[in-house]
Amino acid sequence: MSTERLLALVGLVVALFLLARFGPTAWRSWRILSGVKRRRLADAGPEPMPPPDMIHRILHELVGQGFGRIGERWIQLPGRPVAFEWVLGEPSGEAYVVVVPSAVLGGGLVACYSSFDDGMWVQTNYPRGAVVQKPSFVSAFVDTGVADALAAHRRQVDALRARHGQPRRIHTMADTLRMDADYRTRHGGSTLRALTGRNVTPALGALALAVIFGLLLLAAR
Repeated sequence: MSTERLLALVGLVVALFLLARFGPTAWRSWRILSGVKRRRLADAGPEPMPPPDMIHRILHELVGQGFGRIGERWIQLPGRPVAFEWVLGEPSGEAYVVVVPSAVLGGGLVACYSSFDDGMWVQTNYPRGAVVQKPSFVSAFVDTGVADALAAHRRQVDALRARHGQPRRIHTMADTLRMDADYRTRHGGSTLRALTGRNVTPALGALALAVIFGLLLLAAR
């Protein structure tokens, strides 16, 4: 075997290894993004579902901030087990909070939502999230605490009242499911594109290398 063929073969093997390493994550991320507008959450039932230990502190803090249980929801994402989330609302109904258990984040992801009749949505996450600024959608995150995230969310909602009116009231699980369908239809994927790009790029790079080294192997003598 010539040196050129050997180098091309080694390069192809390495590229295929990288593709096997990054490909499944990239494919799963793309499937999640491509189906986000059509996918729907479902009510997990009227009986309270005991939360995992990792989110007890977050739920307790939200109760201390005046939020109460609305219920639990579930969703099936491609390539993942069924995921559950805990939903709480405030007495005014202007905002509801979703808590998703996450060992990666050291407990859970907190996402606070408010919306207006004209389709304007506000989302504030803790401790991580996407930053999006659009005429009909504002998303931000706060990493200093749940109370700080709620305060930032309320300030943003207050700033939008003059232009968009009063937020739509959310009190029941049916309200949250209806609002989630509206959110996904209007803005689904807005907070996922950057993450999807980070997951897909390495796989595309590995695929490109595999094609290049495969062609070099065919051309080498």
